[in-house]
Amino acid sequence: MNKKDIFGALIFMVVAAFLLGAAWLYRQHSNAALVRGQYVFANTRDNMQNLAHIRLITAGGETNIYKQDYDWRVKEAEDYFVNANRLTDFYEMINNSLIETVAPADEETKKEKQLNAESATKIITYNADDEVLDEIIIGKHYKGTSAYAYSPDNKKYYYVISNVGALSGKSENWLPYPLLSVDDYLISKIKTPKLDADHEQIRQLLAGSLEFKRAAEVLGYIGYDKIMRKSEFQNLQKEQQRRLEITMVGGLIYVLDIYHINDAYWLGITLKADKVSRKEVPPFVGANQKYFADWLFGLNKRQGETLFEM
Repeated sequence: MNKKDIFGALIFMVVAAFLLGAAWLYRQHSNAALVRGQYVFANTRDNMQNLAHIRLITAGGETNIYKQDYDWRVKEAEDYFVNANRLTDFYEMINNSLIETVAPADEETKKEKQLNAESATKIITYNADDEVLDEIIIGKHYKGTSAYAYSPDNKKYYYVISNVGALSGKSENWLPYPLLSVDDYLISKIKTPKLDADHEQIRQLLAGSLEFKRAAEVLGYIGYDKIMRKSEFQNLQKEQQRRLEITMVGGLIYVLDIYHINDAYWLGITLKADKVSRKEVPPFVGANQKYFADWLFGLNKRQGETLFEM
């Protein structure tokens, strides 16, 4: 082979290598372009009626939200009911979150965007047959409701995605809050171990008793920081329990059982209808008793002490 042939062959190899590289880059950018504008949770979005399980994984633990008999529940919180507003926000993200930007990802980039296991939230959705619909890893927020994310199915890229709400892998953040809110103005009767008062007497107590006013404030916003099934409570002693019976205008009755055990306060709630209640009260009790029937709710010390001594 003469010099001219060798030179020609070298030029051919250089041109071929350039064309192959350009074709590879084109394919990579084409793949990225095809992803841009797609729904982040496309499979879930197309199968919303069959969505049965949402799994959130963070460095701090795991939370599983699952559907049972048309109700969504939190497995890690004694299978209690999900906060409806939180679930609505999640549905909003599934239906509207889009891939806005696509860029190459490496380990350093993923760490910077908080897409590593120590910082990110992994979301996996499943259908009723426990088959994975979508899996996405979401890192820190970018601007507004946008956030960085990437898919384990396409690890070469990270995304900027839209319509990302305030996600949490903590089970307590998925629970309804407050547990109960009793408007003192609508209380017609209240009975405790120390007190038996009608509506007029309650008004007088609110005006003249700081202790009663403090108790009314607690009743107006009852929170909780833990949940236990009633079946776990055994051999309760009468001295550990105080019962408050609160009758509202209209005839709805809240029966509150407060237990003081091992320096902790627990609240049990039963709904009842007064004999002369309005016609809508018994159906309300029937529909809502399920939220209280099987659980006790942990009160903080201030709430527990106030209600126990009421």
